[in-house]
Parts: sequence; structure tokens; C-alpha cells
Amino acid sequence: MANKTTPRQEFPTHGLMPRGETQAAEFVRKYPQYDGRGVVAAVLDTGIDPGAKGLQVTSEGKRKVVDYIDCTGSGDVELSDVCAEELTLKGASGRTLRLNAEWKNPTGEWRVGAKRLSRLLPGEVWMSVSAERSQRFRKNAQQLTDAVLAKKGAVQDKDQGKLSEVSKVSKVSEVSKVSEVSKVSEISAKSIKTKDSDTSKNLTEELDAQVDVLKTLNGAYADLGPLLDCVVFHDGEQWRAAIDVDESGDLSAAAALGAYKHTSDVGELCKRQLFYYTLNFYDEGRTLSIVTCAGSHSTHVAGILAAHHPEEPQNDGVAPGAQLLSLMIGDHRVGSMETGVGLTRAVNAIVEYGADVANMSYGEPSSSPNVGQWVQTVAQEVVRRHGCVFVSSAGNEGPALSSTGSPGGTSDGFIGVGAHVGYDQMLAEYAMYETVGDTVFTWSSRGPTPDGDRGVDVYAPGSAITSFPAYCKERLCLRNGTSMSSPNLCGVAALLVSAWKQEMGGASLSPYRVKNAIVSTAKPIGELHGAGMVQTDSAWQFLKRYAARAAEQVSWRTHVDDSRRARGIYLRNAEESAHARFFNVSVVPVFPTSEKARLEHDSDGENGRLESQTQFDFEQRLLLVATESWVSVPDALYVASQGNKFAARVDATKLQAGRLHTASIDAYDSTDVDRGPVFSIPVTVTKPLHVDASACVDLGTLQFRPTEIVRRFVAVPPGATRAHIVLRASNAAALESSPALFYLHCMQLEPATRFRKFFMRERVSIGHKSYGAGGGSAEQKETKTMDVIGGATLEVCLAQFWNQLGAHDIDVRVEFNGIVPANGGGALAEGGPLRAGITVHGSNAVARLDFIAPVRPEYDVSPSIVLTKARKTLRPHEAVISPLGAERDTHLATGSALYKLELDYRLETTREETQLCLHMPAVDTQIYENWADNFALAIFDANKRYLISQISYTSPLLIKQCGESLVRVQIRHRSAKDLEALKDIPLLV
Repeated sequence: MANKTTPRQEFPTHGLMPRGETQAAEFVRKYPQYDGRGVVAAVLDTGIDPGAKGLQVTSEGKRKVVDYIDCTGSGDVELSDVCAEELTLKGASGRTLRLNAEWKNPTGEWRVGAKRLSRLLPGEVWMSVSAERSQRFRKNAQQLTDAVLAKKGAVQDKDQGKLSEVSKVSKVSEVSKVSEVSKVSEISAKSIKTKDSDTSKNLTEELDAQVDVLKTLNGAYADLGPLLDCVVFHDGEQWRAAIDVDESGDLSAAAALGAYKHTSDVGELCKRQLFYYTLNFYDEGRTLSIVTCAGSHSTHVAGILAAHHPEEPQNDGVAPGAQLLSLMIGDHRVGSMETGVGLTRAVNAIVEYGADVANMSYGEPSSSPNVGQWVQTVAQEVVRRHGCVFVSSAGNEGPALSSTGSPGGTSDGFIGVGAHVGYDQMLAEYAMYETVGDTVFTWSSRGPTPDGDRGVDVYAPGSAITSFPAYCKERLCLRNGTSMSSPNLCGVAALLVSAWKQEMGGASLSPYRVKNAIVSTAKPIGELHGAGMVQTDSAWQFLKRYAARAAEQVSWRTHVDDSRRARGIYLRNAEESAHARFFNVSVVPVFPTSEKARLEHDSDGENGRLESQTQFDFEQRLLLVATESWVSVPDALYVASQGNKFAARVDATKLQAGRLHTASIDAYDSTDVDRGPVFSIPVTVTKPLHVDASACVDLGTLQFRPTEIVRRFVAVPPGATRAHIVLRASNAAALESSPALFYLHCMQLEPATRFRKFFMRERVSIGHKSYGAGGGSAEQKETKTMDVIGGATLEVCLAQFWNQLGAHDIDVRVEFNGIVPANGGGALAEGGPLRAGITVHGSNAVARLDFIAPVRPEYDVSPSIVLTKARKTLRPHEAVISPLGAERDTHLATGSALYKLELDYRLETTREETQLCLHMPAVDTQIYENWADNFALAIFDANKRYLISQISYTSPLLIKQCGESLVRVQIRHRSAKDLEALKDIPLLV
């Protein structure tokens, strides 16, 4: 903390881009040539801004970004052939376009298309552009209105001289001002012209009508945005395109850009906003891809991973020598959310460009961990076969347990990263007058996964002040999240791969070896199941020390056979810890493979023979240890390439109720115990407190210090549907301490269901209000309510936010109640809480609904019934399966084109405004766990005019028309046979 009168000697610059506590900064100083050079890092995100500082060149002077790719297709422009005459042609917008005489087009063939600018911009940029256009429109419309009113006044004054002068102005000057606004305004302006023979009365009436029209147009203003014409041609060597960004139709001086990967061409899409674009061409020049960014997120991520500032090296990212591959998976059309299409194309690009490492600071809660066609494609093809180290954020849904998201926090093959904050960050980024101890960010997601895996593999700094898009008008910016810790860790991986390539020559480096080194050498920080802080130089020394150890090349797949083939042991509900449990645990080594070993690429069988020999030679003689006495395992286990099994006993009967208990089953190589565990199987027990007949449980007085997190677990009574968490804090301690912000995070898990279904995370301020002046017995009370399901354990997690100072004592009480249907007259909607609704079959002329309160008597009940939703099922009237284009839409494992199933449904609405919820439960509202490649739907009116669309996740839609509409659903998958079975799938409305 600075002295009141004397400032620090210098700014703590080293904390802006934290690299010290991970040993990354010291590693680069020690080995400057191992700074990421020779490594390509893929960034799956919103797209990197070509204008960002620090993302132009590497430390060697190479181009920083090898290519910018829009994987979503949101920037695609479909092209059609046209003929040009005397360097002019008709654009797709209808404008006549003048071409540049210096363009080389030996074939004389031209293609045109058009794209709305609004479909290419992030929301904040479009808001700025739209506001300027609206301001210009309204200003010109007001000038036109003023001119009409002036003319009307002149008519009324019977001042013919003045009238003539005003008429000239309105005919020429004012009309020219608004010509750029819209065709409607042009028509209004032309209507001002009146014949000199009109009488004053008729002229006045006409001018009154014109004012009314202008007011109506002004009030009904709606801006779809500029429609940009695109011209594409082949210059004899490559495809090129020019975009009419000014809507002027004049391209006579415009540059025609080529694909960035060949030319490094970057264009300016919005000059005033500093918004840039690059190009790609597909389908032999029939599809133009205008590549922009869907948000600022990716640029910041890329800055952490690999920024290089030649004039300010202190602002460099973790691996300034690495090159980047920008893969935009955030779709403009759905608010930059990822889609299956974007994810599939991204992994194809990773393989095509030979990326060594990949970072994905994206993710969603998943209903099932470690499943889904995309997740398995990454694990088996990108990581295992093509050797890419894949790093992903664990999520920002903490601090409750089992809050990690997919793919980073739930899936094999990925390195899942949590977010940590240290002293340097607190000093430089958060301006804290008093720092706290190094800690995990409160909101960082925690494991274990629902199937018992660790969830978070390692931690890295979760904040940085680094590169930001030019359109944000900030060169560097602060952001935090596991989105920031993931690229920090990915940068460390890039350093290790760079060092290995240069020092070990052609020796194979599997992603499993890199992950083993990072996880095994992480610095302990007291987190769940031993996940620690990454240590770069320690990991490098580990890689060198065990370079000859073949077993470091493998990963280990564990399955607890008695628990739905879970990857760990997780006893969460009361019945699971009520008696000793026995588990059969399977352990199987996973070997890296090679594209060269595929049958079609291994003509002489040599590569296949080498892989088979590696598996034949493999053996591990392991020593097993349980870290807690309530877990029992055998002493030794022999494992060959096909794996082995062992029995484990977990006796949680004597563990304290209401608390979290963790252990692990660690396996050591009997020839080198000092190496540390070869693999660890997490064991997690959340033994819940029993709730008596009062339906209440007191958790007692919980004591907090800075960064402290307290967890308690409660068995929710059968029949309970609501929980009320009551917090009480007296002023006795608060008056002696600082006010503080707390996170109250409560959660239940339900099989095959996202954790957000029974989830509450609230911010609660303690010591900010409700205290009596001068002390006394005043008390602060906060009550928070959430939906629950009976029979499942509820975690009540209370955390003093990481940067909050002072000590606090808080009393916590949990109260339950429940009202549920007692007969078959109705069912809870979608198995949810009562307030979500009751479903009654329309075939029942009369539906009787009886309710009971199974938890405790309910006296203050005032029932009412409102019919809110009508449910029906639609069957498709047309279903067509067809292959997609092989250039972008292929399945990585097979190399064959994907297929799409298009289903058309007829939808009738009877009101001008209808709110619809459209569901296809087999495939919608899933991304990472989805068996299909992608799900999307679009709605068109009777004239086939596009109305609205949704991708992956469905939510309520407002349709502003009555009559017949067309709902078109598209499902993508690698198997036409599997899609064939869905041709009659119903759509729920």
C-alpha cells in the first residue's frame, strides 16, 4: 500500500499481463529462443481483430495471424454470375456498380452478391453505426419537415416571392439532403413539388398531408442497415473481391482483396469505427466469406496467449513467438454463441493448418459429461491422432461443486483450466489498497464433474490487461474469467512445445505428455483434488527428465463400473453414503496414434506395425495408495496395453454429516515413485445433513475471513419444491470490520440434466445496511429462495468474495416447503417446480387438480389457475436429406461430407402477435453433448420471407403475423442412415 504522501517509484507493469507466478516470464528470459516460435496456436473464439495492437508480428517478425476463418458461415455471401459492360455491372442490390479499370480479370467473368452490414458487426459496433444513421435520418427528416412548414407559412402569408424562393429550396436543396436516407424519403421529397397553378387552399392541404406523412415515416423508422454490394473475380492467380462499403456504387478506385492467407490483405469495413475485415473464398469462388469478429473476447484471449509488442515487450503475452490461427466459432446471428457448424469447421481447420496447440475459452453447462460427437472428435482426432494440445476454460459458474462447463471442465482430451488471482494482479489490475492472499477467483467453476472426474486440471492467472480490438477504442483492456486463465495456460503449452521442437529434434511429443508434465508439476494451492498452479520451468524440466519414459506418452482412462462407468467415485446423496460401498475400477492406457497409421495411408504397414509394437511393449507395475483411511485399495496393479481392473471400498458411514470429504486413489510407477502419481482417481463424498419433521435445518454460525468459502450439504426432504436460505448477521462484528460482498451459491444435481435447473447464485452484501446507529442489537437478514427437488442433496455454499476484506460471522438456516399434485389430473410441466406450470390434457372435458403439502402444513395458500400455454405436435410435410459441401463440412474421422436433413412444418397462428416455444427434444438445446453435428430452425411467412431463426438452443419466439408460416428445421450428421430415422420426427409447439 502506497504512503499517503509518497507514490511508488514505478507502475507495477509486470502485473498487467501476469507471467511471473507461472514461471513463464523467467522461462522466456532463460530460454529466449523457446518463446513459442515454431508453434501455431489455434484460437476458437469470437475472431481476432486484425487491427489490434500486439497481434501484428511475432518476436521473429513473422506475420502473427496465419489466417482468419469464419467457421460459422455468418459472413458468407452467395454469389451469382453477371456480365459487365464498359466497366459497369448491376450489383445484387440493384445498384449499378462502376469497376476499377486496373483490376485484372483475364476470364471476363464476374460474380456479385450482397450482405447486410448489420450481419457482420458485433452488437456494440452495430449500435454505434445504427445510432449515427438514425441521427442522420431524423436530422434530414426534420429539415424536410421544416421546409414544408416554411412553405406552408409562405402560402398562408400570400407572399408569392417568398413562396417561390422556399419552393426552390425544398425542391432542390432539401431533397438532395435526404436522398441517402431511404427511397421512401425520396418519394416524400418529390411529393413536395407542386404545380404553380395550385390554389393556396389546395396547396395548404397538400402541405399538411406531407407533414403528416413525414411524421408517420419518422415514427416508423426502422433500419435494416446498409446493403453492401460485393464483386468477385479471378485475377488469373487467385480469387479477389471488392466490397462497396460506402453504398456509392463507385468501385473505380477500390482495392480488390485476396484471401488473407495468401495476401495478408485487410480491409476497412467501418472507417469511423476502426472495424476491419479479411476474406476467404469457397466452392470455387461461388461463396465469398467476409471474416470479421463477433466480439472483443477473442482478441483479448489472443493477447494473453501470444501478443508481441516490439516497443513494449513488458506487455507481451505468454508466448510472443507463437503464430495464431483465428477460428471464429461465435455466430453473429445468435449473439456470438457457438454453434455445431462453427465447432465442426474449426476442428477441421486445426488439422488442416497443423496447429500445435488450441485454446477454447467457450463452453456451456452440459447435461452429460464427456459425451457428444464433437467432444469425442476432439479427443480422438484432434488430440489423440493429430497431436494438438487442446486447452479450454473450466467455466465461471462457481464456487459450488460440480459447476464446471463443457467442454473444458467435463471432457477427456482437454486440459481444463480454473482461474487464479495473485499479488501482482491485485496490485496492477484491481487497485486494492490492501491485498489478500493468493487465491482462486470466487466465481471460478469447481469440480468434480457429475461422474466424479476432477473437472479442473490446473489453475492459471484468470485476468490480464492486454490487447483489445481497435473498434473498442482501447489499446489494452482488463478482463477476467477462466476465459483468461485458459489462454495463459495455452501460452505455457506453446512454450513447452516450442522448447521440445527445438531441443528434442524430431522426437514425438504427444499432448498427453504435455498434460502429464503440466499437471504433475503444478504448485499446490489447496484446491479440490490437488489441482495446482501451472509452473512453466518445472514442467519443462519434467519433460526433459522423463523424455525417454514411453509411459509419459499415454493418457489413462478410468471407469468405475458400478457407477454407470463414471470416471471417478462421487457419493453425493444420502443413500450413497449410508453404508460401505464397493466399486470395480477399470484402468486402460490410451495411446496416441497417427494419421500415417490409417489403413489408407499405410501402404506397407510399417506405421501400423510401429504402433502395435508400442502397445505390445507397454507395461506398468503400479503401486496403489488411498490418501484417506476411509478408502481401501489393493497394494499393487499390473497394467498392460489392454488395461486391468481393481476393487475399491469406500466407507463414508463415520464421516461428519453436512461436510465435504475428498480423497484420491493414486497410482505410482514402482520403478520411480518419486515421479509422483501416474494417475489419480478422485473420490468425493458430500454426506448430507438430515432434515427433521420441522423441514428446517440450522447450519450454525459460519465464520469468514477474506477469500473463505464454506460449504454445507443438506438432504432435501421428499416432496419439497422450494428452499428458503435465511442469512443473519449481527452488527457486533460488522461495526469492527469492513462491509463485504458474499456469493450465496446453492445447487442440486439431477441425472442427465444441466446443473442450472436447480441452481441459485446470488450476491449478498453484509454490513452495508440494516444496522442500528451506534451499535445495539440490530440485525441484517437476507432470505433467498430457489426451486429444489426432493431426495437430492442441496449444496449451500457461502463465499466471501475474493477481494473483500474483514471478518464476518453469519448464521445460516435452510427451510423447505412443497406443494405437489396429488392425483393424475395434471403433471408438473417438464418435471419442474409447481410455478413452472401444470400440464393438463386437452382431451379431458373437466380436469380435477388436487394438491398436497408433503413437507409441512401450508396455511397461507391462495390458489388461482391461469391457462397460459397451448401445446401441440406438428409432423413434417416434407423431409429431404442431402450431402453438404466437402470443402468445409466434412467429418474429421472419416473425411467424408456431412449430411443435412431439412424438415418443413406448417404452422398456423391466429393472432397478430403469438409467442411460440418450439422444441425438438432429441436434438435441440444441446451443443457439446449432442449426438448430431448441429440443429437449427428458421421461420418463414407464407411468401417465404424470412422472419426469425434459432440455432442449438431454443427459446420463446414472438411471431408478429397471423396465418400460415413455414418452420424449417435443419439437422446435420455424418450418417445419412441415422438421419433417415428422423424424417418423421415431431416438432413440439
